[in-house]
Amino acid sequence: MTNEGLQQTFRRCAMTLKVLSPLAAAQFRSRLQQYAYRVGITCALETGGKLAPESAFAQLEALWQTLQQEATALGIPDEDG
Repeated sequence: MTNEGLQQTFRRCAMTLKVLSPLAAAQFRSRLQQYAYRVGITCALETGGKLAPESAFAQLEALWQTLQQEATALGIPDEDG
């Protein structure tokens, strides 16, 4: 996913959070923070040479898929609506 696509996805999530229940919105915010933390750790490990670029990419892709699944479970629509 491109940086622009990622920004659009986060914007759509932010707009959806406004119409979700407060509990669902809080749950997604928490999951989004966990995602950002794990992305940061993965990037730091790759930058520091502790993780191969291919492994880092695979981990980031898995993290993204997990976040998308969690968003869907909370009622946040995917890119197709």
